[in-house]
Amino acid sequence: MRPVFSSRPLRIVAAAVTVLIGLSAPGLAEDCTTLINDFNGAVDAGRDSAAQAYIDKIAVSAECGRYQVPAQRRLAAFRLTAVQQLMARGRPVEDFDRHLTAAEAPGVLWQASATLGEVRFGARRFADAAMAFDRAIETVKNETLTPSAPSRFEIDELFERAAQARLLAANAPAASEADNFVKTARDQRDGTLGGFYSPSVRGIVPRAVPVPITFDFAKATFTNIGEDAARELATAIKEQRPSRVLLVGHTDIRGSADTNMKLSVARAEAVAAFLHDNGIEVAVETIGKGATEPMHLSDTSGLSQEDIYALNRRVEWRRQ
Repeated sequence: MRPVFSSRPLRIVAAAVTVLIGLSAPGLAEDCTTLINDFNGAVDAGRDSAAQAYIDKIAVSAECGRYQVPAQRRLAAFRLTAVQQLMARGRPVEDFDRHLTAAEAPGVLWQASATLGEVRFGARRFADAAMAFDRAIETVKNETLTPSAPSRFEIDELFERAAQARLLAANAPAASEADNFVKTARDQRDGTLGGFYSPSVRGIVPRAVPVPITFDFAKATFTNIGEDAARELATAIKEQRPSRVLLVGHTDIRGSADTNMKLSVARAEAVAAFLHDNGIEVAVETIGKGATEPMHLSDTSGLSQEDIYALNRRVEWRRQ
């Protein structure tokens, strides 16, 4: 099992703390001063339940409602920092899960969603992890919620983890996850596929999209989950309207090099045929790589050999 108190989620703390800003900004309505000060005092004293009660009052106030999101971000950051401290001390998930869920619930702090994704990933709840990483990506895209864009490294890492969680969910035994196909989050602005499929995040374009299309063993025929994933890929392509599509097939290392190369080509071609049959009219090019280009994994802690095989069996949509 992946340690939930590893260095990966701990890197998020520094970014989270930067939103611990005062709300007594110039132009603060006089009627809101007491309410905002009481909220700040509750956070400073570590009384998160009281702070949440003040946010509830802010939310329904005609004068103070515009301070709801900054207040939510401050409280979420406070809760997340407390969670990270418990994680750093090696405390079990049950000691901080409620606080982490509360930090993530308002959907205003991408670091909270990313940390929840890591914790769910560590518990092998891959579908839940994928959805949490999607929410983190959507929050990053919202410049009101995330005024300062994360680094390219952080954005790339969110996509990497979202892809890994999706692939592992799709390959999980049916008894462990009722619905192994994870529907991608919708863009909060226009309703198109966002999250993992977002064409751009704060100017950064994910070039390789590992689609969680699964196949029958040693064949190029889709599983039921694989067909759902292929259909979602078709939707993304229709929405984003690329001038051409490049699909790259990959296999794990089991089997001969020649067999793997042929299988990777056949699987990419199967996806291309599905796209054409489902209304994709642009040119679709296919390439097979066999087992020659395994997925880059910056951290394999908690992953079994079967997990690594599953991550390497993939068809990537390469954006041009």
